[in-house]
Formats: sequence, C-alpha cells, structure tokens
Amino acid sequence: MSNQIILSLSGSCLLQPIPRKGKPLDLLDMPRFVAEELELRGLNVPVEMIRGQSATTLEKLRDQGDRVQCPCLVLYQDEPLDFCTNEESATHTLRSLGRAARYLGCSELAIRSSCPAGKVVSVAATMKSALQVVQQFETNVLIRPMMSPIDSPEQVMELVKRIGGFHIGAMPSFAYAHASGEGLEALRKLAPYSAAIEVSSAGFNKQSESLCWDFDGLIEGLLSFGYLNKFSIDWVGSTNWVTGVQKTRERLMSLMGREDPAA
Repeated sequence: MSNQIILSLSGSCLLQPIPRKGKPLDLLDMPRFVAEELELRGLNVPVEMIRGQSATTLEKLRDQGDRVQCPCLVLYQDEPLDFCTNEESATHTLRSLGRAARYLGCSELAIRSSCPAGKVVSVAATMKSALQVVQQFETNVLIRPMMSPIDSPEQVMELVKRIGGFHIGAMPSFAYAHASGEGLEALRKLAPYSAAIEVSSAGFNKQSESLCWDFDGLIEGLLSFGYLNKFSIDWVGSTNWVTGVQKTRERLMSLMGREDPAA
C-alpha cells in the first residue's frame, strides 16, 4: 500500500546554491532537477521561491513541472497568518496565495495560523469564512502547526474539525513532531487529517543513523497507521543538501519497500 505515497520535495532547499555549481538553480530549471537529480515526483513550492514573479512565470513553472512529471503540489508559507486580530490582512494574503497556487497548478495551499490558547473557536469561524475566498481557485488549505509557540496536536485537530468540510486538512512535519515533545504520537493524532507530511531530515551518520530524531521509527509508525498521502522531504541539515536529500529518498524507498519513486 505504501506504493501509493507520492514522494516530493519541500523546495526551500532549492533556494540554496547547488554545491557543485556554487549558485542556485534558475526557477524554471527546478522541476527538472527535482525529477532527474533527486528522483522525486512532486515539488512543494515555498512562497519565497516565487515572490515577485508574474502570473506568466508561475504558469511556465507549472508547465515545466508537468512536462517532466514533477508537478507543483503544494504552495506553502512559513510566516503565520493572524486570523485572530488581523482578519482583513490575513484574508487578503490567503486570497493572493490561493491565486498563486492556481497559477502553479497546486491543489493545496499550506499555511500556519496564529491561534492563541482559548481562541480556537473564534479563529476557526474566521478561517471558515476566509476559506470561501480561496475555493474559487479550486485549492484546498492545509494547516501547518505553529513552531513558536508550539501548537499541540489537539489544537491543530480542533481547528481543522471546527472549520470542517472537504477543503481543509493538516500538514505536520517531523521537525514539529520532535519539537512538540510527542514524536510519533503527535503524527499519529494528525495523520488522519494530513494530506501531506514533511519528512524533515538532517541526514545520517556513517552508521546510517539519523542525525536528529528517530527517522526510521517515524516512517515505520506512519506506515503502520495506514498513512497513504504525500511525503515531502524537508531538508533541515547543514551539509551538502543535494546528497542529503538523495540519501533521505533512498532511506524512504527502503523503508517503504519500493524500488521506483513513481507510484
């Protein structure tokens, strides 16, 4: 069943220089690099990658991804939106992101939502109204848990459930699961709501042990829970990121019992 999981790349690492070239890739070259050099079948696009680009350029990036069978899957933003005290600005940003996601061909938009303790009900109501703005772009919204202050899995679950419907979900990461102090348990709680999970990786030592969290245990746990949606490699290491992503992909393939990245 794990053969159904699409392996993609969280593209923030693409903003760094290619080690052997000393400079970052041109935007329109990124899908081919991800497909051919990293052997992944999808690209999740950070907002920083496309900031200031025209609609025409975003459509070209979409077409390049489709051409090499590495489509843009998720547009994601790190900076949280404040639906609690700045609804108008947050809704405006959500609309702009939804439009960009449509140009890119992304079916999902992933955001963080600032949601203080005790404000879940009001934030959910505001977000539910704001989501009507992006439905015109045929884009679903995924909640990425806040890292500072750290959201509890229960808070993310409640926010998703209170917003409700088929157009809302979650996108947690291994880095978040570790920071929450709950590890695999945090992912177990959020997996049923997650359209994608960021497989955060800092690489492996000479003994093939993960340099951070229990990478193997988290993957094996998710597979045992029956998780079948997207895995997105999220490089958080400090060494050669191209090699790091390639080795992370190899480890993922091994853990899933697969030989070919295509589902």
